[in-house]
Amino acid sequence: MRQDRSRVLPESTSECFKSNVLGKVVLVLLPPRQGTAGPTERELRPFWIPVTNRTRSTASRGQSLVEFALVVPIVFLLLVGIADLGRVFIAGVVLETAARDAAEKGAQEYVANPPGPLDAPAPPGSGAYYGPFDDKVAATACLESAELPNTDVDPTDKKCKTWPIIRVCVHDGQDVQCGQPISGYANPIPAECADMNSAWSNSQNGSAERWVEVRLCYRFTSILSTDLFHLGDIYLERRRQFVIPCYFQLGSAAPCG
Repeated sequence: MRQDRSRVLPESTSECFKSNVLGKVVLVLLPPRQGTAGPTERELRPFWIPVTNRTRSTASRGQSLVEFALVVPIVFLLLVGIADLGRVFIAGVVLETAARDAAEKGAQEYVANPPGPLDAPAPPGSGAYYGPFDDKVAATACLESAELPNTDVDPTDKKCKTWPIIRVCVHDGQDVQCGQPISGYANPIPAECADMNSAWSNSQNGSAERWVEVRLCYRFTSILSTDLFHLGDIYLERRRQFVIPCYFQLGSAAPCG
């Protein structure tokens, strides 16, 4: 049986029920005709309008935007933190290579231009020999680490004026420049460079071997620097030693004299 939709409805529109639930209907009342006392039976025609997902989809989009705005900063900080960890690792590898190559350069330089006969104990030390020697070793370390941020290699003399800080010592019992500042390079050693601030000695520790020791200290500045997350400056240090191959000159496997 067909339902009669022409019945008289309450004059007060406040009594009309309106629903936003999916699948329900919304009752729409038309205004009365001009010149009449009130709405007639046929003018109060109910229109059955199905509710769609439009309202819900709009609210859902708004919620997604809020969630996106909350999550993006956290994800960004995590990505930057991961990038900083990778940069620290790479800086450590570069510094490691620089220290090792500089120590090897010093060992080769000592054999090529020794302070005295290699089959005899090293003569009394002199700054005239060990000063230029340290400069050549430091130049190798400086050039090897030039790709790192915070380094400033002077284009005129190829020396690192600030970072990394470089110190050299020849363990032959006579190096008077052991661990001393090198001319043209950074002199002050920050307190954060604990290894470089430790005691220096040119002693051979009772061994007939001679070796070159190189210490580097580098300040790494992180990208992540906010009020909530701040890694700050990280000081990286490397110490490497290389045995002086006196056998190249002596012609035997015996150590230096």
